[in-house]
Amino acid sequence: MTSPLSPTEPGPQDGLCVAQTLGTTRLLWLNLPSKRNALAPELRESLLGLIREASADETVRCIVIAGTQGCFSAGGDLSTMKGITSVAGRARMERACDLMRTVIECPKPIIAAVEGWSVGAGLSLMAACDIVIAGQDAKFSLPFGNLGLIPDLASLYTLPARIGMGRTKWMAFTRRRIDAAQAVDWGLIEEVAPTGTALQAALEMAAEVAKGAPLTNTYTKQMLARHPLPLPEFLAAERDAQAILYTSEDFAEGFNAFFEKRAPKFEGK
Repeated sequence: MTSPLSPTEPGPQDGLCVAQTLGTTRLLWLNLPSKRNALAPELRESLLGLIREASADETVRCIVIAGTQGCFSAGGDLSTMKGITSVAGRARMERACDLMRTVIECPKPIIAAVEGWSVGAGLSLMAACDIVIAGQDAKFSLPFGNLGLIPDLASLYTLPARIGMGRTKWMAFTRRRIDAAQAVDWGLIEEVAPTGTALQAALEMAAEVAKGAPLTNTYTKQMLARHPLPLPEFLAAERDAQAILYTSEDFAEGFNAFFEKRAPKFEGK
């Protein structure tokens, strides 16, 4: 297995997302250190393409997203918004929506490894991931109101599910910053790791996730993304998904492994 790049050093392609394959994990670096990994259009497009590649790669079981130089993402790149027209703004948001749709609908679990700042659009990207592990020094905020914009990149969709409607409003309206301890208490993130170790914790969790049946992970993500459906529709979707999995090779392997008292070896089929 190749060792990951140090998150405190610039990656080889400044301004783009850099991918590494670590066993069954695809590690994606947000790599614009000169702007604290602000989600500039080129970086967003690069991330979008790499997530799609990882989604289609049968050898990838889990995706981890991290930021270089000890910062997850400081938000959007304001320098690319000066003088933007309504037409250009709509086109920009269409591409941003493509990214968030791809993250949320990705068939592979996505883990965010957060150090330093995760604010604005960076927090939006983080909140769309399935699991978030953050270092103790991490800071989170939604400062869109300071710019006269609404919180975007699906944050008003994902945050109520994570922290509730009231706390989402609190973050959006007050624009106050919270730390990792408060974030984990609220459910904004899942785990806090010692500063500088969030990536290692995320990679260890990715390896644990990879031991589960890939099809199970995919259908579980699909089911969770269907909230809030009326109960009859949700149960119908659950019925259909389970009926498919009953006939999968992974279920046969998991069933046999259980009774043979051994660890299953899933193939995602």
